Amino acid sequence: MKVIKHVCVLALICMTFASTEAQTIVPGFKGGLNVANLSNTGDDNRISGHLGFFVHMKIAKGWAFQPEILYSGQGDRYWDAGVRYTWALNYVNIPLMFQYYPVRNFYLEFGPQLGILAAARDKGPHGYNVDISSGIRKADATLNLGMGVRATDQLGFYMRYGIGLSDVTLNDNYSYSNRVFQLGVDVRLH
Repeated sequence: MKVIKHVCVLALICMTFASTEAQTIVPGFKGGLNVANLSNTGDDNRISGHLGFFVHMKIAKGWAFQPEILYSGQGDRYWDAGVRYTWALNYVNIPLMFQYYPVRNFYLEFGPQLGILAAARDKGPHGYNVDISSGIRKADATLNLGMGVRATDQLGFYMRYGIGLSDVTLNDNYSYSNRVFQLGVDVRLH
């Protein structure tokens, strides 16, 4: 809960800063679908979502920088003794995205992302719900690649793939990293 309060305060600061700057800095909100799994498992995808805000800044002709803060559901689903379980790893992610616009309403994007673990649960049937955060690293590093289109000046659609660069577990016997495909909608507040 503390993480969410800090994120909200940071969001208000960013929105205030963005509203005092020139038109090349535009705040907005975004959200959508996550299809997530962990590397080296062969397990099923966890279907979840992401939601947050961003500040879009034009930095040069055809280039923009877009820092974001997103709450993101990640992890994966697995089978054990014929029963399906879910590793629900929830993060506050801070992507720092560079966007290249080869044409006016289409962009390619790339950038690093820092993830801060907000919650980690192992969930299953019959009320099985165990906190596993003591075995999960508190920070996660990711490289994001994606693309998007602007339907209007305010409305856009995007897809992004995040490749985890760090092991999410504290166990030395195996190594898992996050893999997340995102599909979403963003709204710029002009």
